[in-house]
Order: sequence, then C-alpha cells, then structure tokens
Amino acid sequence: MPATFKNLSKLLAGAALAAAATTAAWAQGSYPGRPIRLVVSQAPGGSSDTIARLWAEHAGKAIGGTIVVENKPGGGGIIAAQSVLNQPADGYTLLYGSVSLMVLNQFTYKPLPYSPEKDFTGVAMLTTVPFVLSTNPATGIKTLKELTERAKAAPGKLNFASAGLGNSTHLAVELLSKALGISMTHIPYKGEADGIMATIGGQVEVMAPVYGTALPHIKNGKLNALAVLAPQRTPELPDVPTASELGVKGFDNMGWSGIVARAGTPAAIIEKLNKATEAFHKSPEVQAKLQSMGVLPVSGPASLVMETTVRDAKAWGPALDALNLSAK
Repeated sequence: MPATFKNLSKLLAGAALAAAATTAAWAQGSYPGRPIRLVVSQAPGGSSDTIARLWAEHAGKAIGGTIVVENKPGGGGIIAAQSVLNQPADGYTLLYGSVSLMVLNQFTYKPLPYSPEKDFTGVAMLTTVPFVLSTNPATGIKTLKELTERAKAAPGKLNFASAGLGNSTHLAVELLSKALGISMTHIPYKGEADGIMATIGGQVEVMAPVYGTALPHIKNGKLNALAVLAPQRTPELPDVPTASELGVKGFDNMGWSGIVARAGTPAAIIEKLNKATEAFHKSPEVQAKLQSMGVLPVSGPASLVMETTVRDAKAWGPALDALNLSAK
C-alpha cells in the first residue's frame, strides 16, 4: 500500500476513534438524561424493597437525576434479572443484586438462564444482613462449642428450621454445619416466622433467622443466641460473638446486597453511580433506618460486588452442589 494511503488510513482511524471517544464522553457526561430504573426482585414493602428505595432516593439526588424502583417479583429473582438483561447496557436499567440472585441461584436453578459473573458488572455494595444462629433454651445449648459437641455425639438427631428449602436461612445452617463437621436434620417451614415459632415451641432445636427477626425473641429469652454471622458484633447483642471470632471463617457477609448493571455498561457511568452511593452510606436517615432493620452498611469500590460474587460461589459451591437443591 502506498505511503499516502497508509497515512490516510491512519488519519481516518484516528478520527474515528476520537469521534467515538468524544461521543462516549458526551453521553457519560450528560448521564442521566432521563429517569433510571432500578429493578427489584422482591414485592413492595419488604426489606430489599426498602433498602432499594433508600438507595434510589439518595443516589438519585447525588447524580442530579431520578431513580425509579420497579418491582418484578417471582421466579427466584430470575424474572427481574432477565428484564435487566433485555435492556441496553447504558446505565438506565439497574438491578438490586442480592446474594440470592448473584450466588445462590447458581446452585438452586439449573440451568440458570443468566450468568451472574458474565452478564452483570458491579456498581456498588450496599448492605449485609446478619443471621443469628439460635437454639431453643430448653436444649441447654448456649454456645457454638456446645452445639458442635451435641451434634457430633448424635449425628442427625438435632433438627433445624428454615424459611424453606434453598432459602438463605436453610443454606446458612447447612454451610455452617459443613464448616463445623456436624450433621443436623433440616425441617423446612413456609416462612421465617413459622420456623422461629417452631424453634421457640420446641418442635425443632436450632435455627439461623435474620438478625432483625431474631432479636426480639433473643431479648425476651425465648431463643439463645450462639453466634452472629456478621463482620462484627452488634450493639444490641454485644456479648454474642461472631462466627469468625469462634474460628469459623467465611460467614461475615452471607446476606449481602448491592447494585449491579448489565455487563458492558460504560465504566464512567459505573463510577458515577458508585460515588453517588457514598451519599446513601453517609446519610444519617439511612444509617438510622438500617440500624432499625438490623442491617449493616457495606461500602467499597464497584469491583467489590463481583469479587464477592466469585468468592462466595467458589467457597460455598461444593457444599451447595452436594445438597442437590435443583433436583428437589
């Protein structure tokens, strides 16, 4: 090719790249130019919906735009996830990504019609919901050591309740049992409240409810708290150690939530939304609300969402696969 044509080709290619960069910069600089949709896989009124709406309000103000929450419950979150993936990767449709959608669904629904790691990219971590490993006081089990000793002495004899097969309250105990080298019998209930009542009533001996639900029953002595599955001890239960303190690692942030976007969303938009999340975490109103819900804030770079997804899937995968949940 003659030098003249080579030079012309280089000039044209350079011009095209410059034009594309200018267009991208303009689009990102003007973001958001219209309302942003945040899709939530839970019905209105629940804790996930409440946290999502708090984030939408505060992050929306921080970026000078409007973030509208759209509830799409059902299908274990698959409906919500697919609705986001059906939209362009332009930052105008986001997903409230819980540990269930990003990690647990891989082992509960096979084949899963989306890949958490390939189809999504992290925007921001939001919260973690602690679980509290609890027992009926009549068992006399007051510590994790005592539970371990009792379960090892009679494998399968102790029963534990959950809010349903594959629910996080089920998997938390299964994974903890695996880490402790013990075996207990799973008794699923129709919901968390039913499971707690069965534990209090003595139909089962053990359960790991979410912190906000368990707290009143622990305070009034109807449940013994053995350990919190949280990054640190909680103000309301200062004498209850974390699982990590007791030597059981990997249970600090089991019930985490965050915001994710479709893979391919411009990095500048992701960064803008991540920075806006600082307003959510710093708000006294948000902090008070989360505390009242028994929820802990979790902040960090956008990359933390997918790093946590990959970490948990790798750490929990073998134990979850062994449960063969998708076949039940």
